[in-house]
Amino acid sequence: MNLQGNFLSYLDEATFSNNAKLTTLSLANNKLTRFNQSTFQPIKPSLSSIDLSNNPINCNCDLKGLLDWLSGSLQLLNEDETICSLASLDSVGEKPLLDFDPNELCGLNIVLICVLSLAAICFVVMVGFVYHNRWQLRFKLYLLKLAVRGYNELRDARDHNDYEFDLNIIFYDDDEHWIREQLQPAFEERLPQFERNVFGDDDLVIGMHYLDSVDYVVSRSYKTVIVLSRAAVRDRWFMLKLRIAMDHVSDTQTEFVVVLFLEDIPDDEIPFLARLYLSDGRPFLHWPNDERGQEYFWNELVKSLTINLRTNDLIPNE
Repeated sequence: MNLQGNFLSYLDEATFSNNAKLTTLSLANNKLTRFNQSTFQPIKPSLSSIDLSNNPINCNCDLKGLLDWLSGSLQLLNEDETICSLASLDSVGEKPLLDFDPNELCGLNIVLICVLSLAAICFVVMVGFVYHNRWQLRFKLYLLKLAVRGYNELRDARDHNDYEFDLNIIFYDDDEHWIREQLQPAFEERLPQFERNVFGDDDLVIGMHYLDSVDYVVSRSYKTVIVLSRAAVRDRWFMLKLRIAMDHVSDTQTEFVVVLFLEDIPDDEIPFLARLYLSDGRPFLHWPNDERGQEYFWNELVKSLTINLRTNDLIPNE
């Protein structure tokens, strides 16, 4: 069958469906760029020679089936004029079709895909590991900063028995459920030596003005825990209590205040007062959602509540 010089640019899959005994085929001098294997399937058993010369053949990995056929029983006529077009893979453009070895060039793509896939898997695993251990890694980074800055820990010689109250917990009314369900049971289990605790406004000293009572408890507590939430930072009275605690940190030069974040609070919602306090490298913890992170949270909180450090302006921010 001679189909040369017909300006063919595409062969339908059914083109040779009725030519089961075809032995020689010429497709020379056309505009064919690619060859679908299913098109030649009806004549594959009978065809012995084919002429593909003077076609702008795009030599890429899709030609592997045809080239495997040409390396077997099928003879390529005018092979010197059967050239890969410039649209082919970079290394085979304008070279004879039979010089194109898809097993070599396309194998590189497979290797590249495997390498990229492996790299993507490793990246996902690494991100998962970092996220899963983010609290521990963050604390280790903080300790590294301390070591680089040459910070020496200065401890207050007094312990909780030297104070009227062990712990003072300042929180917003809407966060009381978390206090009663999480914080208070944890303190009872992990800090049984702390028995003189003030949980919120209900436990303040009776008979005193509200802010005077807050000031009295803060100044006579071994540790004050301030629980921050998005609702808390919007409350004026809550921020006044934070201000009182900040003033006592400055007065006593002791890190007796620990800030707990119950949730992520956007920077633009954190009042200037709180940002100013935290920017000085003051101790704070963030309540995580995962169980492992919560175990780390409790361990670090207990550690922070069992010693009083002297303030040091050389402490870097986390």
